[in-house]
Amino acid sequence: MQPKIPEKNKKPGICYAVTDDGLELPVIDVTNPAFEASLDERELNFQIQKFLQNVRSTEKAPAFLRELIFRYMRRRSVIMRGLMGSDGTFLSGMNTYMLKLGPDNLNKGYFSNIDRRITESPAGIFARLRLQDISRLLADDLAVRLSADKKAALHMLNIGSGPAIDGINALIVLQKEHPGLLDGRQVFIHSLDLDNAGPNFGARALAALQGENGPLHGLDVHFGHIPYDWSKPETLRDFLNSLDGQNIFAASSEGALFEYGSDEEVTGNLRVLSDVTPGDTIVTGSVTRGDELGRKVNSGSRAALQFRGLEAFSALALGAGWKVETSMDRPLSHDVLMKKGLEYDLHP
Repeated sequence: MQPKIPEKNKKPGICYAVTDDGLELPVIDVTNPAFEASLDERELNFQIQKFLQNVRSTEKAPAFLRELIFRYMRRRSVIMRGLMGSDGTFLSGMNTYMLKLGPDNLNKGYFSNIDRRITESPAGIFARLRLQDISRLLADDLAVRLSADKKAALHMLNIGSGPAIDGINALIVLQKEHPGLLDGRQVFIHSLDLDNAGPNFGARALAALQGENGPLHGLDVHFGHIPYDWSKPETLRDFLNSLDGQNIFAASSEGALFEYGSDEEVTGNLRVLSDVTPGDTIVTGSVTRGDELGRKVNSGSRAALQFRGLEAFSALALGAGWKVETSMDRPLSHDVLMKKGLEYDLHP
């Protein structure tokens, strides 16, 4: 697909793909320093305080002035239009993807200085950190399971995250840190999402990474889109039951189901995954923090976030057959890895 708005300043070592609108964007690679969000404890605390100070300053401004500022930013910022367009619902996969790019990776022929300020803000940094966490959790667990079974196909299920960039990056990490582990193995990335734009970009991003000199060159990786409403988990059950053969499974939902879904939607999906997938399957994802910090950090979002926090989510997940094994506590979210638990098996 030829871009309508090409990136005129391509950086060496970075792959590029085109959106449905014809915008050429870099493909995020968390192993590339251009996309890294590396914060030590001191820098992380600084970014949190900086963000909270900005929130307090905004809260002090009169309501009419805040609205004027938002209108101005919306007219001049692609990313702000996406953020404000999520009012009462959720941020789309592509808008979330753009937020993670960072200020130096935005196409200058399309994005404004306001967009750059948004991506370099703590919110943008924390979103990149969340992506790194989920990719790392996936890669570290898969490295062990793939090493134990050299032949099984790998199925990566991405629920509601559009381009499935967390799963794609887990493969990049695996290929760089464990070369040969994916060789000769079929890998399938399944994007379960209502939207078409995110999965379409994800498929082009994967193709770019598989190109000559790309980090996934030569690997047998396939990208598929299953139109999916997470309020109807039986669709997921039917899809999983349609798969044949010896398979390894990993599911993820970064910035999606566990942050926006209702209790019934979360448990419905987790129960299907518990019922249908092998015993060693893992589920990773991000859970919106429920404490004061989480609410403050997410205060700029108009999306319908569920501030349930880690404790409430852990109880919810256990009731659906999953135990939180690992939690990386970040300002924006708790980034978790779950393995199959016992409570749902004991109380069907």
